[in-house]
Amino acid sequence: MRKTIFSILLITVMLAGAARLQAADLKDGFFDLAWKTDLSQTDGFRKISENENVSYFISPKRAYKIADVEIMDVLYGSYANQFFAVYINIEAIDTFAQLRRYINQKYGSPKRKFIHLGQPDQQTIYQWKYKTTKIKLKIYQNKENMKLAFYHTPLSVQVNEEQQEAFQETTRRPLFPLDETRMQQAKELRDLMRF
Repeated sequence: MRKTIFSILLITVMLAGAARLQAADLKDGFFDLAWKTDLSQTDGFRKISENENVSYFISPKRAYKIADVEIMDVLYGSYANQFFAVYINIEAIDTFAQLRRYINQKYGSPKRKFIHLGQPDQQTIYQWKYKTTKIKLKIYQNKENMKLAFYHTPLSVQVNEEQQEAFQETTRRPLFPLDETRMQQAKELRDLMRF
């Protein structure tokens, strides 16, 4: 009888562990949350902000485990009511290293990118790709700001394109030709500067 109970318990623990590994595979989403899910219609999610067509949600009751790291504080991104991104802040450098080792082991060597090289805000970005998911692990030079993100590539490409267009529209200011008033002011300023 004890052997039977022990065997059932052992099989249950093994199956639970295997399910956790399969869920972390990012096959069709992030763990049990499918990409393109409408988070505003999903129980437990609360919208906390919005920027352009991207809405940000939290779900305080959800927790995840990646590389034996308990992750509870997760921000979810939604574009046009479709879930496409997960953002996780990392508090400690040893946690960052543990996650990086695990992701390297699971998805291979990353592509590495350096931004603002030699500047105080320099950051290193490690990137992996798995099917339609892009994984980014970012660390700033001061090691005070570290993040892990998962993106559903088809939607994240759309978001990036839209945000770049919006940025270009807001920064686009015609310098020339000047209207008559501005031209006159420019000439006066030029004459003033000649001494």
